[in-house]
Amino acid sequence: MSQVKSLAIVVAIAAAISVVVLFVSLPRDQNAPGLAQNDSDSPLGSSNVPAAKNVVYTAKFECGTISGEEGPLRPGHYDTDIGILNKQDFGVQFTWTAVVNDGRTTHPVLMALEPQTSIGIVCDNLRQLVGDEKFVEGFVIIDVPMSGQLFSESTAVVGRQGETIDILDVQVFYTANALEELSHEILVDKIVLAIESDPSGKVPQEMIGRTLDMTVRSGLDEISDPAEKVRNVIAGKYDLSEQEAADLKIKIEMVSVGAGTMIDDHALSLSRVPPQARG
Repeated sequence: MSQVKSLAIVVAIAAAISVVVLFVSLPRDQNAPGLAQNDSDSPLGSSNVPAAKNVVYTAKFECGTISGEEGPLRPGHYDTDIGILNKQDFGVQFTWTAVVNDGRTTHPVLMALEPQTSIGIVCDNLRQLVGDEKFVEGFVIIDVPMSGQLFSESTAVVGRQGETIDILDVQVFYTANALEELSHEILVDKIVLAIESDPSGKVPQEMIGRTLDMTVRSGLDEISDPAEKVRNVIAGKYDLSEQEAADLKIKIEMVSVGAGTMIDDHALSLSRVPPQARG
């Protein structure tokens, strides 16, 4: 091989090596697609930065009273307590929003939790935003942004589920009660009576002149008129006006006192809300 050809080969190899060295030494484009972002300013550290911009928790709530058979649930009194625990070693800020079924969505509420502290969102908090409806149901959306100044200091994150960081521990506690009050003993009056006449004609004729009995709730140290109690019950049952109830001629034959227990049909439920990545 001639010296000229050998020299040309050496020059070509040297040029190729120079190009490779130059390519390797060039700074990477941090916004280039397919490259993992390493935000040195993130307090979570490069090993803990998730791909998602937000971690979201969605909790169902039921608040209020259902009477009759109008639904959507069985008759009773319903309460919800959404517990939120910051299990991290740094402070976390988040927003929560209430979304009412077939209704409106409230404005986000900003909250902050110190390390290893918790807070609850209960029906009273929800009613302040959605109004004092007899019964309301929907969802609470808890949104934890993973960017900005939302984490107080650089530290490792506790809790992962797959590729999603589980920042908070969110649990929902539901209660349903058949009674507004806890189970308790009550006094009742058993009244034996006769309806002698009903000028309104609204009371069924077969009840007129017959001996009947009625049980009504009573109370300690209560002074009451048994006939007036009977009138109020009959007026409510047969839709009598105040004057029509006053015109009823009622004969009280006997009154006896008894005790009973109001038994509550009580149900409890606890569920943990999983995190969802978004953004």
